Amino acid sequence: MIRKLARTFSLLCNLGAFLLVLAAAVPGTHRVIFPASYGLTEVSDRVWTDAPARADELRSLANQARNTVRRFFGDELPKPTLILCSTRRCARDFGIGGNGLSIADMTVMVSPGGLTLGTLTHEMTHSRLHRRMGLRNILRQPYPTWFDEGLATHVANHPDWSGTVTAASRQRVREVGRFWQWDDAYRELGVGRAYASAAAEVETIERVAGRSGLLELIARAEAGEPFNAVLTEVMLR
Repeated sequence: MIRKLARTFSLLCNLGAFLLVLAAAVPGTHRVIFPASYGLTEVSDRVWTDAPARADELRSLANQARNTVRRFFGDELPKPTLILCSTRRCARDFGIGGNGLSIADMTVMVSPGGLTLGTLTHEMTHSRLHRRMGLRNILRQPYPTWFDEGLATHVANHPDWSGTVTAASRQRVREVGRFWQWDDAYRELGVGRAYASAAAEVETIERVAGRSGLLELIARAEAGEPFNAVLTEVMLR
């Protein structure tokens, strides 16, 4: 019996070691755990890049984005690990498919096309909004995705789009409650119109309920109250 347990334990240890080696070899967002192992340099606290020669510029960009989000929310922000990639190779290594992405309030990553104040502010807004999101929120999102993307676009003024937002496009984005539905909406509407339409919805809330009403909506939804019920309440005051 002891010998059998020892063999099982050895097998599990070997399997675990194999999976760790495999994970280290496969590109993806999991690499944020050990960015130094993949050629990145920490140029400021929790700010990593493959372009340390641009440290001053990138630190300034990160600080400006943080300050914009801090001013909007009026409170302290989470401090996610920032992965700032200046090359496509770095972006591929860390699994950054578009210009940027955020993972809860733990990580913000941007590709070369996302090394802008707009993209960093957009993603940091997501990070602030998601500061208390755990695994349960994957199934029960505190905020519908149209609000999540609309708020980030509103705060960052990015993506900036000068086309026409229509009642139909706003209605279409309001149908996007879950994050996996967003891609369909922007394929139908185009990226610029989708983000601008979602931002227009958030701007309407702020215009009617004020900044205080918008922040109340966020805080109460974060605390677990039903988003749509709170939205109706703050809009009818």
